[in-house]
Amino acid sequence: MLVQTQAQQLKDYEKQERKLKELKAQGHSSKQATAKVGKRDEQKSKDKNRGRKQDIDDDEPKTKELLQRPKEYQVRFRFPSPPPLNPPVLGAYEMTFAYSNRDPLFSKLNFGIDMSSRVAIVGPNGVGKSTFLKLLLGILEPTKGEIRRNHRLRIGRFDQHAGEQFDLELSAVEHLRKSFNMPEQDTRKSLGSVGLPGRSHLIKMKDLSGGQKARVALADLIARAPDVLILDEPTNNLDIESIDALAEAINDFHGGVIIVSHDERLIRETKCQLWVIEYQQINEIDGDFDDYRKELLESLGEEMIHNPSAAATAASTI
Repeated sequence: MLVQTQAQQLKDYEKQERKLKELKAQGHSSKQATAKVGKRDEQKSKDKNRGRKQDIDDDEPKTKELLQRPKEYQVRFRFPSPPPLNPPVLGAYEMTFAYSNRDPLFSKLNFGIDMSSRVAIVGPNGVGKSTFLKLLLGILEPTKGEIRRNHRLRIGRFDQHAGEQFDLELSAVEHLRKSFNMPEQDTRKSLGSVGLPGRSHLIKMKDLSGGQKARVALADLIARAPDVLILDEPTNNLDIESIDALAEAINDFHGGVIIVSHDERLIRETKCQLWVIEYQQINEIDGDFDDYRKELLESLGEEMIHNPSAAATAASTI
């Protein structure tokens, strides 16, 4: 049905463009042509009901917004529903971490999620948000304490550099076939669902844009069927339609979710509970995004609340 709808939209758009071209060739201005194309069917309907024909005033045409060319892609996807896992699913226990010859980023930190968790981690730039995710993923090891994971846990990671870790000499189709033994028809369907245009499916990934690589990485993430999603600045290379589709897929997902993002839209749409990293700890915020923004501004000084440039800088640290 979605493909049929898109095909009809394209058909209507092309019909409109032919009418515009014909009218302009007859000497009509762009404004007059737009008015005629937009009002002709409506006028015919009125004339039929009234039993008489009325002329359209070409001197003072009513403007109407024209149809826009439909996008080549429609973005809508789902993450597979994972099986239930008994808690603790993923957590940090009395964890301390410091990079070599530096002060600790975290000290005796405790944190945990289950399969129903929706967590957005916020905090000033440089406080250790991405480092914290790397500790949960096992990329880094705690200096003291431990990270515990359910022995059956499958974590799906997606970040702002998603796709760069693949073999870029392969096409998106070849990558999915090689990684998941997926039939080509299924690879095409998966890539289409995340908004990668068909003409890009067989191009080497090194020649894709950052946004296109991000879509391949989304298809890869879906194919991995994770129990928990860990998303680090996931919207950086995505357009609005894809961000909305990601938010919808997260809301329909039955596993745990941890997001680090400056994208307020994504945090709000996924109804994430805010946790803030500060003072070597991570703590749940009692309130919503607006409460945190207000608290952040107040902590930076009352004068900043009345200084738009300083307030914008402060808001960017979320």
